[in-house]
Amino acid sequence: MPVIRKIMPTELPQYRAHLLRLDRADRYARFTGTLSDEVVERHCAAIEWGRTVLLGAFVDGVLRGAVELCGDRILWPEQAEFGISIESVLQGRGVGSTLVRRILTVARNRGIRQVHMMCLAENVRMRALARRFGGRLALDGGEITSLFELPPPNQFSIALEALEDGTGAFNSILSGNAILTRLSTARHERLAA
Repeated sequence: MPVIRKIMPTELPQYRAHLLRLDRADRYARFTGTLSDEVVERHCAAIEWGRTVLLGAFVDGVLRGAVELCGDRILWPEQAEFGISIESVLQGRGVGSTLVRRILTVARNRGIRQVHMMCLAENVRMRALARRFGGRLALDGGEITSLFELPPPNQFSIALEALEDGTGAFNSILSGNAILTRLSTARHERLAA
């Protein structure tokens, strides 16, 4: 199971690398259209960390899935939107469900009452995810718009986010130690040979 945790601004290169690794179909699904590498790089460079929260799924320290929540607290104080991307090696393993559930909790705890998500009409997995978490789906041209109505935050939702943040940080440390142990073991085996 991957380590799920918030992505820090210093990890932007990991996020950019993840988006650039998406195959053609997954990149098309994430951005509801074809984007060149240069446009993906500009998207990453334009992220405003004061209005964006990124959650990531890390496997062996490498970002393999992410959800990006973005809102404008001045223009739309109670609204935000999210986009999700999962590399093919993790698809169908529940990672998308975990990321959507967690980002909806994050949004709720920031006083966001409505979260929008857009996907292509043929993106069956995203439509199923939206339905699973109570999203109202509407067809708009060739795209599906999902609207999630969120309740106000409460003690449980705030505690849940804090617990999941702590668990993600702890698991990240354990994962890093496991990677270091594997590297050290491999190095000793090479030296012994």
